[in-house]
Amino acid sequence: MKETYEIGDNEVRVVGGDDDKGRKPRLRRIINIIAVCVAMAAIIVILAIVLLQDKAPEPTDNGTTNVQSTGSNAPTDSVWFCNTDNSLSSEIAVSDTVIDSINLRILTPYNVSPELYVGQIDTTDRTILFASQAADLARERGKIVGAFVCSGEPLSWGLSKKGYCAIFGDSITVGMAENSPLFEQATEVGGHFFRQYPAVSNGKMVENNPQNRSFRRALCTLDGKTCVIFTSDRVLMNDFSTALAKLGVKDGIFLVGSTAHGWYRSPDNDNVVQLGFPRAPRMKNVNYLIFRRQ
Repeated sequence: MKETYEIGDNEVRVVGGDDDKGRKPRLRRIINIIAVCVAMAAIIVILAIVLLQDKAPEPTDNGTTNVQSTGSNAPTDSVWFCNTDNSLSSEIAVSDTVIDSINLRILTPYNVSPELYVGQIDTTDRTILFASQAADLARERGKIVGAFVCSGEPLSWGLSKKGYCAIFGDSITVGMAENSPLFEQATEVGGHFFRQYPAVSNGKMVENNPQNRSFRRALCTLDGKTCVIFTSDRVLMNDFSTALAKLGVKDGIFLVGSTAHGWYRSPDNDNVVQLGFPRAPRMKNVNYLIFRRQ
């Protein structure tokens, strides 16, 4: 007699048998394993974020300089200066020295507010203690050379010069880097940023190509303070950089030199001492580094 596989009207037959019973526990185990892996990955990400925050470097305190948090989310690996001295008023201290037969004048601002300014400047503004042209202008179209931000507004882009200066609030930093997050950050917090030729980086002179002799100016960090140093003689860029390094400058960038316009107020009688000559009115992008009275 042949076996029949037809199902009767009153018959119930289980299909799959023991195989289906084994699949459900295996599926649950796989789901549990995936859930555990996701939880472990989340824990690892959280731990990594916490460790990175713990390793962020703290601001450095350099003696008499107030290296402080700017309140503007400034990168903590930059050293910020504001030259605060409660025993002094808002003023520009002046001193002279000679290095390698190069006559140097050192202008050290105290209790001032630094900023960048674009356009024709009011030379009669008594709140301005120091002003000097900052970024170079292109000869052809008179545009600002290199990245430049004024009061949070980007006016120029470019990495042709590796030296930089950034200003957030009353604090200022100087350095050398091909790329710096301070440009973008200045646009976010209403700060200032410009690029120039580097003169000294981490205590060592930086060589530059121009070989002409001219009056030189530089924004520097010296003895834990920000200062401006300029020559009374025409010298080579590299000779000036070497003299700055021998003087003890930690970091420095050039300002526009030669006969570029600028001035400072003497601390004894508040008289204006001229640097160079004013630009013609048509130079709408002429720009200045300014130290104002607080």
